Amino acid sequence: MMNPEKHKNRIESLDLLDNGQPVDFVFKTMREVATEHENRDHLPHRHHYYSVIWITSGEGMHLVDFKSYPVQSGTVFFISPEQVHHLQMKGPHDGFVLLFTENFLERQGIGSQWVRQSGFFFRCDDVAPLQIENDDDATELGSIIRMIAGEYLEKKTGYQDAIGALLRLFLLQCNRISAVRLPARQERSRPAASTVKQFKDLLDIHFAEWHKVAEYARALHLTPNYLNELLSQETGSSAKDMILARIMLEAKRYATHSAMSVKEVAYQLGFTDPAHFSKLFKQCENQGFTAFREEIRKKYS
Repeated sequence: MMNPEKHKNRIESLDLLDNGQPVDFVFKTMREVATEHENRDHLPHRHHYYSVIWITSGEGMHLVDFKSYPVQSGTVFFISPEQVHHLQMKGPHDGFVLLFTENFLERQGIGSQWVRQSGFFFRCDDVAPLQIENDDDATELGSIIRMIAGEYLEKKTGYQDAIGALLRLFLLQCNRISAVRLPARQERSRPAASTVKQFKDLLDIHFAEWHKVAEYARALHLTPNYLNELLSQETGSSAKDMILARIMLEAKRYATHSAMSVKEVAYQLGFTDPAHFSKLFKQCENQGFTAFREEIRKKYS
C-alpha cells in the first residue's frame, strides 16, 4: 500500500519521462513495461499524459477509476490524464503502449479537443475499452504501430511530425472500427452531441467549484431545465446526476490514494460544510467515507 504520509495532500501523479528526462511522446512494448516493473510494485497511479494500451496477447484485469475491465487479446485501453488506473496482467503477455502529452498534441496540430471528441478518452463518464476482433483490423492497426515504432527508434529528421500523423491515423482507425461495431454512437444529432461534449469539458474543469446545474447552463447559454432535458435524452443521466457523479469519483480517488481527512477532501472539492459532503457521499456510495476508504484499500494492500 502507498505510504499515506508521502501522499497526504494529493494522489500520486506521474510525469512522462524517458531515462529520467521529461519528454512529450514515448513508445514501448508491453514486454519493456513488464521488465521495467519487474523489481518494483506496480501500484494504482495517475498520469499527466494520455496512454493508449493495446494488449495483443495475454489476459488480466484493468482497474480504471474503480471499474474493473477484463483484459484479453485485442483489448485497447484509452487512459486520460488524471484517471487512476492499475493494470494487472496474468502470465505472459504482449502489446504496445503509446504515451503522449497535451503539448505533443498541440505541437502536432492535433489538439486535445480532437482527441477528446474521438469518443475513447475519459469524458466524465464510463468509456469502455475497444475490442479488436477482426484480423484485418488488427493487421491495419499493427501496420500503423510498426511505423510509429520505426519513427520513434530511428529518430530521423521530422520523426515527431511523422509520429503525430500516425497517431492521429491510429485513433481515426480505432474510431472507424468502433463505429462499425457500435453504429448507434453516430446517430446523435450534431447540435445535441456538441452540447453534451461542451458540458463534459466544462464539468471536467469546474467540478470542484461549480456544483449547480445553473452554473453550467449559464456557461453554455442555456436554461437549466433545457440542459437537464437534453443530457437526459442524450446520455440517460441528468446534469445534476453527472455533476454529482464526477464529484464522487474524485472523492473516491482521494479516499483511496491519499491520506487526506474527510474534512480536507470536502474543502478540496468545494464544500464549505464537511458534514454536508459526508452525508452526500454516504447517500451515493451507501457507506461513509471512512468505511469506503478502509474497504477499497484492502484491494491494494
